[in-house]
Amino acid sequence: NTQTIFLPPWVPTTEEEKAHGEEFTAAVKAISKVPRNFVQMHAAGTSQDFPFDWATSREFAEAAYRGDERIYKLLPRLVPKHVSEEEFWRNYFSHVYAVKTRFARGVPAPGPSAAGDAASAGAAAEGPTQVSRANSIASQVPYPARFELALKYVREGPSLPENTPPGDRLLMDVLSKQATVGPCTAPRPGLWDSSEAKARHEAWTKLGAMSKQEAMHLYVQALEIFRKDWILWEGLELPEGIDDPR
Repeated sequence: NTQTIFLPPWVPTTEEEKAHGEEFTAAVKAISKVPRNFVQMHAAGTSQDFPFDWATSREFAEAAYRGDERIYKLLPRLVPKHVSEEEFWRNYFSHVYAVKTRFARGVPAPGPSAAGDAASAGAAAEGPTQVSRANSIASQVPYPARFELALKYVREGPSLPENTPPGDRLLMDVLSKQATVGPCTAPRPGLWDSSEAKARHEAWTKLGAMSKQEAMHLYVQALEIFRKDWILWEGLELPEGIDDPR
């Protein structure tokens, strides 16, 4: 079977981008250095030519999420507190589109800094790691199967780190409810209910009409902040046909 490969947006695809490959890659990767780029759309995003469709962009977003450590850390901090997952990626890709438009016009952005070069060289020298193996395997597992595996890991696998913030544990709890049950319809806790029950109800309610699919993605991404190689746990039964890059 042929598997479609979704490349992250910093990989040059046009002749103009390939002619300035290192500059193009550096310009796109620099987008994630500024958190507001994920909550504010670039002016280029208002163009009718901006090719963003969340349904078809999700796999490319996944590639960017797994390939850029800054995006990996920013997403659970900004979503859903400040923007929805779709808005997060729409804003990001509007900045990517601005870079691609600039290169298409023959106006390359500034090249990578010396620090960026050193970081890239260091990353390249490390070679395959346990985390990259986990990422490769996870990317082959479709939703909702990936979410169900993550849920099993949290319920039955190794505990999350002791220093996991209570707020993050609570967020994962309500995301799992949103992903399995849907929006909160439970009655508001009473005066004598525990503060924990009240906090859970409030957090779940704040997710609003978030779709089950989006909640599944956010749950898995939240887990990966604390256990990047969770999918390698031997207690999980992966679907058949998964290619393990050992």
